[in-house]
Amino acid sequence: MKICHITSFAPNRCGLYEASRDMAKADILHGKHTVYMVDGRSNENVGKVDDRNGFKVTVVSPDLIMDCDLIYMHTGIEDRYIVKSQAPIICVVHGKPLDCFRPESKGEGSSYSLYEYIAQWPRTKKMLYFWEDYRYYWEHLFFGKDEVFKYPVIDEDMFNTDCDIYSLKNKGKINVLVCDSIRADIDLFETAIACINIAKKFKDVKFHFVGLEQSNLHCWQTILNELSRLGALGDITTRLTNMQSVYRAVDLVISPNRIINRVVAESLCCGTPVMQETGGETQIADYFCYMPAPTNVLEIFGMFVEDFNKGIDKNKIIERSKVFNLQNYYTSVQSMYKEMELI
Repeated sequence: MKICHITSFAPNRCGLYEASRDMAKADILHGKHTVYMVDGRSNENVGKVDDRNGFKVTVVSPDLIMDCDLIYMHTGIEDRYIVKSQAPIICVVHGKPLDCFRPESKGEGSSYSLYEYIAQWPRTKKMLYFWEDYRYYWEHLFFGKDEVFKYPVIDEDMFNTDCDIYSLKNKGKINVLVCDSIRADIDLFETAIACINIAKKFKDVKFHFVGLEQSNLHCWQTILNELSRLGALGDITTRLTNMQSVYRAVDLVISPNRIINRVVAESLCCGTPVMQETGGETQIADYFCYMPAPTNVLEIFGMFVEDFNKGIDKNKIIERSKVFNLQNYYTSVQSMYKEMELI
């Protein structure tokens, strides 16, 4: 089968692209399918190559869409390319419900309604997303075309316990990574306040922030200054291209997400425990807390410290993380292909 992924070519910069890359690799490696990658945003990227960890992606011309048996639409593309093909479409829903709904409710775009529009296309066979927790927020939009995979797909050849380890410049006895995107439905403010509360009680802990794009704002400086005063401020960096090495370098990752997003899954694949916001149905992280409640944060972080002092068993974390690997994903997608009578 010939498959085309219409995506946004942005290696190391975009979770949407990273997911499409990993899905394509699973189709090639385990399904033996032919897979094309098309940049829906710009023809200027045709011919560009993403070559990481033994898997090479080359952006091809949108004209190759005509030669495909199946289209994965991660992002939009000009209609003139879509109408040249009659191949069925799987729309991958990367946006979070509130992250799509809130801007539209303020008159800023229409991404929430756009999903409903795409779901009504006769050629759209599936509206695919990876978070069971969001089914109740999406199902009224998708006309029974929901396809929910329990876990995201992560390339285990890239995210694992092997290879390089990032060199932290300002290390503590315990090193904690705070790393997640700031969206309409996610704010690192409460997470950062949780770090302050932890630092007041637990000494020798350093909090490292990656991709904190607003760190120069005064409101953020007040928080970072307090962490510095408490001796708990570690490294602050912009987005990095080798996050697997960062996950390996820290002892814990803290995420404000209730779902298993890529930060959570990638960390676990690297054998690093995760403390995240409670509430998800498909919980697989090690520690869950309600971040707006300081006492709960301290209680759960204390559980991590006890485990840290005893020694974290990374092998157990790696074993749990196998649900994210390419083979597990392809087992699910293969069932979908059979249902659609594509294989």
